[in-house]
Amino acid sequence: PTFVDMDAPDHMHQRSMVSAFFNDAYVESRLPFIRDTVQYYLDRLIRAGKDGKEVDLVKHFALPIPSHIIYDILGIPIEDFEYLSGCDATRTNGSSTAAAAQAANKEILEYLERLVDKKTTNPSHDVISTLVIQQLKPGHIEKLDVVQIAFLLLVAGNATVV
Repeated sequence: PTFVDMDAPDHMHQRSMVSAFFNDAYVESRLPFIRDTVQYYLDRLIRAGKDGKEVDLVKHFALPIPSHIIYDILGIPIEDFEYLSGCDATRTNGSSTAAAAQAANKEILEYLERLVDKKTTNPSHDVISTLVIQQLKPGHIEKLDVVQIAFLLLVAGNATVV
């Protein structure tokens, strides 16, 4: 289980594993990246709407920016945005079959499991790497815990966007 399914003190203990990435100081340190990300998508939006073409603001601006930022925080390559967004859409779309939603959910979990494996050998400064280095390697939590925490943060981040 992840911290949203836990009561204190377990909730606070697991939440504290990732809280350093969701405080004022961390956000402040990421402002240049956030500004660059917003500018990148704004420039793309302007180019897409050139010559009076109609542009979907949500699809081309509002949706990718928060996703791009949470991917950076988690350590998920932005190149995987389309794939993971597609899986998440299938997983949460009320018109998807239960089997399709379950398969999409499984795909995301398997993707995150592979990413945790990569972060084990090639960590960086992100949530998943931090969980691997500070919690998984010393034996405080299992690999499945890292995957589930990453999954929670990924889908919760996306759910607040759409």
